[in-house]
Amino acid sequence: MTTDTRTAILDAALACFVESGYEQTTIAVIRQRSGVSNGALFHHFPTKEAIADALYVGAMGSFQEGLWELLRRRPRSLRAAVRGTISHQLRWIEEHEDRARFLYTRGHLDWDSPAGAELVELNRNLAGAYRDWMAPLVEAGEIRQMSMLMLSAVVNGPAHAIARRWLAGHLSAPLYSYLDELADAACAALSGTPASARPRPEPLSRGRIRLELLADDGRVLAEGQAMAELTSSRIGTAA
Repeated sequence: MTTDTRTAILDAALACFVESGYEQTTIAVIRQRSGVSNGALFHHFPTKEAIADALYVGAMGSFQEGLWELLRRRPRSLRAAVRGTISHQLRWIEEHEDRARFLYTRGHLDWDSPAGAELVELNRNLAGAYRDWMAPLVEAGEIRQMSMLMLSAVVNGPAHAIARRWLAGHLSAPLYSYLDELADAACAALSGTPASARPRPEPLSRGRIRLELLADDGRVLAEGQAMAELTSSRIGTAA
């Protein structure tokens, strides 16, 4: 019965938050919609914020379950992992629209709160599992070395942007229809050569310089061209 009561409160709160917004929803409205007593509600959640925090952590835990399942299958390539991750992200949002809307509108938790600490631990464990899976591919040069923050932004960020528009009703196509393009873009970004590691063109040792003689008011008084030998200090000597 305790579990049923807690679930009833969370389900009622989610419906209220999605329909009316977090700020406009009162704990009294949640209690009335859930059908539980004041004592039962406050036994589980002392504040509205505590209810929202529990919803947030629960939704993130539900989402991460699919990612853990993907990692347990040990994808054998970068594309398999990236496509599987984005596929799960899009599917989860399509199948849990209200929870997704709540996550996007809520934004983030107070990291110093108990719920925030719980979510940090969930994220840390999942990030560690992804790092372990990626290590051989990074070692082999198939994946660029980058922080988990950047990896998450590259893989999940574009899908988040499209999901927000889809949830707002701005996109008519199914969310899953964007999977291939999102996976292609993420794979290209993760396997590409970092700008700092790209080979740089050989510096020019000789080149043509265009010269202009300008008046104080910016008018061109004369113009011409000259060949120059370039030294290591980039100072040209007219030929």
